[in-house]
Amino acid sequence: MKDKFDFLRKIFSSENPDLLLKAYKSLSNEGLEVYIEVSPGDFLIFREELISDSNELYVPAADWAFSKEILTKQGLSEYITEYVVPESIQAEIDKTEEILLKKRKTVYIETLVVFVLFVIYIIFTMVTH
Repeated sequence: MKDKFDFLRKIFSSENPDLLLKAYKSLSNEGLEVYIEVSPGDFLIFREELISDSNELYVPAADWAFSKEILTKQGLSEYITEYVVPESIQAEIDKTEEILLKKRKTVYIETLVVFVLFVIYIIFTMVTH
């Protein structure tokens, strides 16, 4: 069930329900989905009647930077949390980066071999003519 919500990132944290509501309204007025965590790994789309269930707001990772801009403009920057990638996602990112680095190394070696063969060909044609 937890993997279902891996796309969410914490954007806002405050014990003050008025600030939480202000942040929610600022984000939702821009058309963003805002979530709260009701139990570990279980999230619901935020509604005003759920305000007492959590003191943190979550947004989709793709909207995090835009959400940060919105909250900063509203004067709530001190309550914005750091962008943290969940460990389950980070492991996948690390695997992908490793694969890409191996492919890049292979391309560099292939390029070097082609360049060396080209230089040998040029030298051979200069010597034989």
